[in-house]
Amino acid sequence: MLQQNRILTAVLVVAFISAAVIPAITFAIQPEIVQITHEIKYRENDVKPESPGKIKPTPSSPDYKISINRGSTDTPVTLTVYTEKSAGINEADFKTAISAAASEWDYYTSADLVNEVTVKTYGTSAVALNGENSVFFADLDTGIIAMASYWYNRATKEIVECDIQFNTDFTWGTSGALDVMDLQNIATHELGHFFNLADIYDDSKADLTMYGYSQEGDTGKRTLANGDILGIQAVFGQ
Repeated sequence: MLQQNRILTAVLVVAFISAAVIPAITFAIQPEIVQITHEIKYRENDVKPESPGKIKPTPSSPDYKISINRGSTDTPVTLTVYTEKSAGINEADFKTAISAAASEWDYYTSADLVNEVTVKTYGTSAVALNGENSVFFADLDTGIIAMASYWYNRATKEIVECDIQFNTDFTWGTSGALDVMDLQNIATHELGHFFNLADIYDDSKADLTMYGYSQEGDTGKRTLANGDILGIQAVFGQ
């Protein structure tokens, strides 16, 4: 009987310790999430943006840069397009431009990068870690065409979420007209950041999708150049 009591006491002590320790361990190993922002600049505002925080881009080739060394994106992702305040671009054209931009990256890797593009015709969005990869128009600082803000899990080295904003200061379109900012062109560049590629500022590489400047009439970023292809395959494989 005494031995049984000792066993029961030991079991209860272990159970008590387990109940007390597990939440502490879970809290201690909770991943640390960091927000990183990349901007594409208007060509006339010829100033190189500062490096995003302490996580510096890692040069991998003269033609591409990996944003987070050994990092990747938690794919496939779903992109949610907000069309209520869309700078005069209709719902169908907005979705088509974002879908085409996503497909361009998807084409060059066997990884499934984008699951679907959904549309919300009501409400507005904001940059926030909320379980949604939002794509929307916003009033950004002068000289910034668009901005990709993503959240990086330092424990798993995964980009877990990204919000993309297009600046309402510019006149936007989807036809490639010379006097407007092309939505698909800029969206393709911004999605490159979501997929862990950094900006290139070498003017001799201006044909790259990830070249960090653009202007009205530019549609060259719609199509990945060889350096962009090498970059996406360095992150996700061929």
